[in-house]
Amino acid sequence: MKLRTPLQGILFDFDGLILDTETPVYQAWQEKFTALGQPLDMEDWAGILGKASHEVDLILSKLDGVLDESSRKGFLEEVAQNEMELILLQQPLPGVVELIRKAREAGMRLGIVSSSDQDWVHSHLKRLELLDYFHHTSCFDEVKAAKPDPALYELGLKKTGLEAERVVVLEDSPNGVLAAKRAGLYTIAVPNGITRRVPFNENGGRPDQVLDSLEDFPWEEMMRDS
Repeated sequence: MKLRTPLQGILFDFDGLILDTETPVYQAWQEKFTALGQPLDMEDWAGILGKASHEVDLILSKLDGVLDESSRKGFLEEVAQNEMELILLQQPLPGVVELIRKAREAGMRLGIVSSSDQDWVHSHLKRLELLDYFHHTSCFDEVKAAKPDPALYELGLKKTGLEAERVVVLEDSPNGVLAAKRAGLYTIAVPNGITRRVPFNENGGRPDQVLDSLEDFPWEEMMRDS
């Protein structure tokens, strides 16, 4: 996708891009799996990054024969509690707040596109005092298929009211990048501690740029007149 500058809109992923929920979630799951004598490999976890929360069933299937149905409920409750305790300690990732504020001051239209549901995304954005910076959100409970399906990014683009070539996507995961590319959008990958361990160039999901953090966002490049 060719990008026309100056940029007019940004679509942000949420989990792992704005807030590092992915490292605490993996940590919580890994600890519980290890306690059961079933180590959770990063390769296994990488397959569900950026997808809908129900995809965790693929990971749970590895405990078939280890946990019965009644024990599984307690397992999930304990994991969820550990996840939330760890996530609530997290603050926005480097460069996130500065970029959001700068983009709004420049008159850009900002949106969130997430495979999580609205309650999850909105509650954390409110806690971080960031929700009011965004013009709209597009979440899993608004579409029939999550990333890597392009439906969420097609919805997010529609909500911006802008042409695709005036919008850039910021993503941290291979599944998210693939979804954005399938929607025909210019995509910048910003891998976090988890997602930088997995490849971004499989199945056509090669990002247009890769940054170490949002502190490196190429502002001058994105704002020059074409």
